[in-house]
Amino acid sequence: MINVQDFIGNNNLFKKFKIDELLFVEIICPVETDEPAERLWWHDNFFTYVFSGEMELKTLRGEYRVKAGDCGFIKKGSIMGYRHIIQEDFCELRVFVSDDFIKNVFQKYRVPLVTSEFKGKTDTIIPITTDAVLDAYFHSLLTYFRQPTPPSETLLKLKFEELLVNILSNNTHRTLKCFLSELCTSAKPSIKEIMEANFFNNLSLNEFSRLCARSLSAFKQEFKSIFQTTPGKWLQEKRLEYSRYLLETTDCSIDEICEMSGFENRSHFNRSFKNKYGLTPGKTSQHLF
Repeated sequence: MINVQDFIGNNNLFKKFKIDELLFVEIICPVETDEPAERLWWHDNFFTYVFSGEMELKTLRGEYRVKAGDCGFIKKGSIMGYRHIIQEDFCELRVFVSDDFIKNVFQKYRVPLVTSEFKGKTDTIIPITTDAVLDAYFHSLLTYFRQPTPPSETLLKLKFEELLVNILSNNTHRTLKCFLSELCTSAKPSIKEIMEANFFNNLSLNEFSRLCARSLSAFKQEFKSIFQTTPGKWLQEKRLEYSRYLLETTDCSIDEICEMSGFENRSHFNRSFKNKYGLTPGKTSQHLF
């Protein structure tokens, strides 16, 4: 899998502004790229605002349609799949933001923390209800990408801080505020929540540890204390359970289920599935249907 955040930051294919722990970028996704060759992931959360096009995004918990004028907060991790709904290029602005930046905004502007009974249960995508302030902010931000010279870094950073404060001060965005408050009260991101939301991704343990903001050794040690097993064994068990669920509830092909479940190749999937369930995925599918 490709870390799209690193990919954006390390090449000149995108119009972008990098300011400390913020990355502002214009993303244009042409219609002809509807079937990506690679799955994508990212290691920081980001805000997104759509200017044109319409997409269907699929997460582990649901499907979302996003269109021009929609805004959302996307948690670190990945999207399982996406496709164009209309024949128009999809254009959005993203602002990648680190956990530390969000925590500093809470502290700097003394934003009160809130709690929720749904702790740790929000989906990868948290939709944000747009208003005049949000619309005006992102449209003004887009104009910076059209100018021959970049904007003041200090101004861009300050304006984003103010936008965050505006969102966090509005009760309409309580779900997002609860999630960000939870983030601020944790010393580091929740391994349990991140792994439960991303187990189907074919990432290395080094990449999972980066997603969880730990060194590899610290990640392995903390993981075992939480799940009472190693990351490798836990990932295989979760992926097998999920692949069986997909076999029973969808008409996807075996190859599609292999990829969707996070297995590296078909032979490894077949062997692991048969060891656990006694039948290969193909024979299990025939038995079910």
